[in-house]
Amino acid sequence: MRNKSMLHTGPPLTEGQRVLIAYHLYKKCFSIRCFATRKVIGYADSVSVTNARFLVAQSGRLRVLRERMKNIHAFVEGEFRSARLPIESVSPSLPQISALPASLSEAYYNPYQVASFVDKATREPLYSAPFAFCHNGKVFYSLTSNPVVSYEYSTIINE
Repeated sequence: MRNKSMLHTGPPLTEGQRVLIAYHLYKKCFSIRCFATRKVIGYADSVSVTNARFLVAQSGRLRVLRERMKNIHAFVEGEFRSARLPIESVSPSLPQISALPASLSEAYYNPYQVASFVDKATREPLYSAPFAFCHNGKVFYSLTSNPVVSYEYSTIINE
């Protein structure tokens, strides 16, 4: 079970701040790192960024293939827009999200199957997108700058 207080103390997370987002295998949520320091700022079930880049460290991927053990080597980099605290820290009965816009496509990365992020439907490589939304262990992207993602609760980390 995840820790109830998921945000680290330290510098506040501000809108427009450059961040790196990676899925945390043990906590089952996304870790948010400061791009400049690479230090974890906090954790969230959902994170949205603009001017996203999809990064895979090939040395980390090769290590996964060699050792057959996962490590953190793939990130979504972007300008922070918003995040939602893990559900347990708000209320276990609240729904996570009410709707994903049809304009969002799913990105996919598995080091055993592909060398970089790809569009899940077409398997075309993805390197950047104007908007990315990480939710429920998945990464979605849009070729428009800010599609509306509708939440049924309003705990936002953007201070």
